[in-house]
Amino acid sequence: MKRAKLFYGWYIVGAGIVIGTLTSALFAYGFSAFFMPWKKQFGWTRAQLGGVVGLARLEGGIAGPITGWCVDTFGPRKMMLMGIGAMGIGFLLLSQISSITHLYLVFLIFLALGSSLGTFRPLQVAIANWFMRKRGRAMGLLMSGSGLGGSLVFLLAILIERVGWESAAITAGILMWVIGLPLTLIIRHRPADMGLNIDGDPDPDRNDAPSGFASNDSAQDQIARKWWQKDKRIEPDLGVWQALRTPAFWILALTYAVWAAMPGITTVHVAPFLQEELELEYVTAVGALSFFVFASIFGRLGFGVLGDYVDTRIIMCILFVFQGLGLYLFSEVTSIEQVPFYVIVFAIPYGGTIPMRSIIQGYFFGRRSFGTISGLLQFVDLPATVAAPIWVGWLADTLPDGYRLGFKIIAFTMVVAAAVILFARRPEEPFPSAAIPKIFSRELST
Repeated sequence: MKRAKLFYGWYIVGAGIVIGTLTSALFAYGFSAFFMPWKKQFGWTRAQLGGVVGLARLEGGIAGPITGWCVDTFGPRKMMLMGIGAMGIGFLLLSQISSITHLYLVFLIFLALGSSLGTFRPLQVAIANWFMRKRGRAMGLLMSGSGLGGSLVFLLAILIERVGWESAAITAGILMWVIGLPLTLIIRHRPADMGLNIDGDPDPDRNDAPSGFASNDSAQDQIARKWWQKDKRIEPDLGVWQALRTPAFWILALTYAVWAAMPGITTVHVAPFLQEELELEYVTAVGALSFFVFASIFGRLGFGVLGDYVDTRIIMCILFVFQGLGLYLFSEVTSIEQVPFYVIVFAIPYGGTIPMRSIIQGYFFGRRSFGTISGLLQFVDLPATVAAPIWVGWLADTLPDGYRLGFKIIAFTMVVAAAVILFARRPEEPFPSAAIPKIFSRELST
């Protein structure tokens, strides 16, 4: 087999970076750019606007196992065409909203569901299938796209300030179609679809044991491995029911159920907090959010690469501790001069955590049911994912220092997540049964 000059998997990573940049700038972090103009024009409360993101994440969590199964079954490209197409429609409809009910309907039916189907989940499934030995750096590069997009959200704020949020929403929808849809044609599910091997290895016999990975029976490798190093044995390749029967799945679920409050509060409340507490101009506050996400890129890239060599649990434990410290410091900010330092301390570990989720999932459970398992893990996130942006918004609406109190409480919960992740252990043979539990098989037979 002739080896290509550049492994095709890197083209998928490149397309994913651009799609992630677009989605993050216009949708994930872009919500903050729309937040303040909506609040000013319509008089909606912080809790009402936080509820949009909370319910969107509820929908994503409930639909996660289904969308994950669809990606595993039908491939990421078909799902991305549907999802990005729906997001384009959603932004066009967003330009016409006039009530909080309309906002909820458009956001949930078109934007949130479209994002779940068409952006990071299918891209992560594709990357997990194309890379094993280099999965950490590939995931880090992929997730740097969302960081780059978030760092550009100030441009959306400038556009909104100049032409209005309605015209900005129309522009966003057109960009999703013109840029996002053509890039989905680059995405492929597995390297075998193109006659290639994982990681671009030329020898098909190395497809499941790439360079640097030892046999499961290699006791010598385990003795030589230092306590902080990554286990380089062949990764397990478990089905859904096998993964659900492992302690590792539930420890990861609990860890990320605690961490799940972080994305909601950062995308929704960081810019309003700075605008209100420090009395900043609208574009300046959104610019601070852009700087936060830009700083997180260094964490996404650096720790993504580190995840190929160092035990992911140790990395995640350290990241959670420093993330909590950073959020606590951020809650204490009293002047614009403090913002850059506090943002850096908070943003870099936050960014590093994002690719770790996919890295550790593939490391523990393999590629076979990556999308479905990812969706199930997201489902367990639901309580914190839904409640955090609404609860922090309610605190800010109710108490004089509500934002600061909410940030401090969430910061302390990160210590719990840091401790829990250390108990996770990579599943080893003999693996649990792959059979459907009797309670489900009995219902199916009837």
